[in-house]
Amino acid sequence: MRPQNGETVYRLIHSQEMVQYMWRYTLHIQATQIPMSIAFDEELDFALLARAVNVEIERNDCLRLRIFRDGLRIKQFFLKEYRLEKIRLKEFRTKEEQEAYFDKDASTELKVFQGETFRIAFFRAWDGKCGIFLNASHMIMDFGATFIFIKDLMEVYDSLKNGSPMPKPMGRYEDEIIKEQDNPALEEHLKQEGQILDDWVAKEGPTFFPMMNGTKTLEKHRRLFRMKNLRIPFVYMPLNDKTHLIKEYLSEEASREIDAFLANNPVSAEWLIQLAFRTYLAKLNNQPNDMLFWVLCPRRKTVKEKRMGGTLASPVPWREVLPGSLTFRQALEQMGETQGFLFRHSDTPYTTIRASELKRFHITLLQSANSVMFSFLPINDKTFGGRKYSFAGYNFGHYVMPVYAITVREPNSERYVFTYIHRLWLTTDEEVHSFHAGVVRALLAGIRSPEKTLEEIMEVI
Repeated sequence: MRPQNGETVYRLIHSQEMVQYMWRYTLHIQATQIPMSIAFDEELDFALLARAVNVEIERNDCLRLRIFRDGLRIKQFFLKEYRLEKIRLKEFRTKEEQEAYFDKDASTELKVFQGETFRIAFFRAWDGKCGIFLNASHMIMDFGATFIFIKDLMEVYDSLKNGSPMPKPMGRYEDEIIKEQDNPALEEHLKQEGQILDDWVAKEGPTFFPMMNGTKTLEKHRRLFRMKNLRIPFVYMPLNDKTHLIKEYLSEEASREIDAFLANNPVSAEWLIQLAFRTYLAKLNNQPNDMLFWVLCPRRKTVKEKRMGGTLASPVPWREVLPGSLTFRQALEQMGETQGFLFRHSDTPYTTIRASELKRFHITLLQSANSVMFSFLPINDKTFGGRKYSFAGYNFGHYVMPVYAITVREPNSERYVFTYIHRLWLTTDEEVHSFHAGVVRALLAGIRSPEKTLEEIMEVI
């Protein structure tokens, strides 16, 4: 879909270039889609909600963003007007039917170059809840933007229903795009930030590549490619991008233990859960103390950005050296200091970070020193103005990175939910289930005995 009515054409901004970069490593554009649903514990007027969607399209300009190919480059523009004349309404009899339907939609490619940058459906869930399903291209939305979309949409719905004033205006994603067009001062700033981040990551020398099946994948690739000294496996094989999505639920009792620990200690859930990941990975991989994760940074710092659609998020490299002599509590404190540093320098574009990684570790385009992409989504019972709701993500069937691990605390059940999107070329479903069980053991061992050292915890898990 190309501009036809004199719309202003823009280059991609850095956060969108990350998505374009990911397309190099997959034959399936759905690998960069964001499918999710929110189901509310209330009866919704779907006709009124459809009106609210079209109001939201006017308010939230990323929904009017379209991309097109201009030779070898991808460019973009905003439609001045756009409306959805009809929105699907599905009613499900069983949980399995509902999940199968949305998994199929999630794994069906959005035709982004033909103007289809998102799909929306309304549904009545198998348990009577009413909900909204969204499948959006990562070119127009990141995970944060999907929640911003639903939140503003429900505020618009309430305004229409109650005859009250509309919520305050959304931030314009177009302003963010304009800011990055031909801006030498910004590019110089990003260059300096990139150097600071690269120096920080590189200061410990070569890093270790941990996998959730231990050294099994590395040893397999050493044999397969006849490279007995291989340190980092070939994780970005475009022909082997098939994935499975596995969802694991922590028990209510264990979830309450986590909540109690967080309430009584000045740490975040992100540090806590990520430390459990790192501790069990260390045990599986013969106790390396040095690991590099991708961690998704939302990059929404201002009030305007927190009410803005679009893609702003991008991963940053969280390298952490955790000697086994550290106590669990000391390791948490160190991770908090690291997060503060990373977020101060998180403006660095992904493409800059990736180029530095290739050069720093002397690896090919098919390799990466990062084995896990980790995200903790801080959704809670106040996210949608006190409404009771449940959130679900879906299996889009293909992905770029080896593992994307997403953790949330479900507002409706108050349990912690772990979602693993993993490449089958690298790990099996059984290995993921086994890995998760180990992470839970590490997590509970740490919060029950935070003065124990990491080595002591690894011995008991």
